[in-house]
Amino acid sequence: MSVDVRGERVDLPPLRRSGAARTGRWLLRPVAAYLVSRLVVLAAVAYGVWSRNDPSVLRALAEWDGSWYLSAAVQGYPSATPVLNGEAVNSNLAFFPLYPAAVRGVSTIAGISPLLASVVVAFLGGLTASVLLWLLVRRLCDQQVADRAVLLFCFFPGSVVFSMAYSESLMLTMAMACLLALLDRRWMTAGVAGALATASRPNALAVCACCLYQAALAVWKDRDWRALIAPVLAPAGFVGFMLFLWARTGDPLVWFRVQREGWNERFDWGRRTLEEVVIVARDPASASNTMTLQVLGLMFVLIALYFLWRWRPPAVIVIYTIGVLGLCLGSWTLGARPRFVLTAFPLIVAVARAARGRRFIPVLAASALGMWVLAVMYTAPGMAVP
Repeated sequence: MSVDVRGERVDLPPLRRSGAARTGRWLLRPVAAYLVSRLVVLAAVAYGVWSRNDPSVLRALAEWDGSWYLSAAVQGYPSATPVLNGEAVNSNLAFFPLYPAAVRGVSTIAGISPLLASVVVAFLGGLTASVLLWLLVRRLCDQQVADRAVLLFCFFPGSVVFSMAYSESLMLTMAMACLLALLDRRWMTAGVAGALATASRPNALAVCACCLYQAALAVWKDRDWRALIAPVLAPAGFVGFMLFLWARTGDPLVWFRVQREGWNERFDWGRRTLEEVVIVARDPASASNTMTLQVLGLMFVLIALYFLWRWRPPAVIVIYTIGVLGLCLGSWTLGARPRFVLTAFPLIVAVARAARGRRFIPVLAASALGMWVLAVMYTAPGMAVP
């Protein structure tokens, strides 16, 4: 490019794209990867629905826990604890409020059914999480690792729930936003994102430990007392929900009671997880599909933890990963189901970081095949529990 200056032609250097423009262009990659992965899931779900002679793909995407989230979105939470023979029974009191609130809001604003809104919210949450993951990994590693990590994340078997009426996509979006803000020392943003995360799922409490660690480090090294905003705000989602249920039902421990008595949920320090490994190892034919999937998930966790150790990311990433894994693997009912392993997303990043070049292709192919199989199993009659 040249311009005329006092009658003379002067050559100017070519214009360069701004950093924001380049980032915007590269963000098309995680968006494209996510959209392609959703097409694969949709095809698999359609096949699963066809196998059971059910004409509604949409309804199949809102089964299992999705029906409980929908009841919270449409009917709200009960004003008293549902009981039978003196014990609490299954109810939506166990399901955190951020996702149902988002479903109700989208349904009202867009004028669509709560059923459709539940899938739309999950879909958009997965899209946002994919973009935030790319930004986070590019910050921690480089662009090539970010591309591989997003591909493996989008095609990870547990990512099926990004197309179902489940809250993992919102939880991951808020958790990633919190971790990014902590790394950039944006304490208010980290605290607010952490509060939204803990209002979405109980295993998001892991971000509270991240906020506390990063704030303590900032206070110790730099006397940055504003950092305490993050750990103060982060638990607000969980605490606020507990206070709401107390005011709603008159029982300050109603959530814990419903979890224990209604859903048979308790923290057993990994005993049930180990029992499932023994059952599958001794007699695989006697194990349910859900149990087998949990054991396979545990195998992935153990392998990925090795690559996480080799990676040695910032401490907050490790704290988050160990916190999420501890809450899932130490649970009597949850274990290493694919969707819970997905929430420990740094494990996926660690594997993507290690699988360079041609080694990444079979890893991605195996993951995508697993995603297809899970999408069919979750929507075919009674094959596995998400």
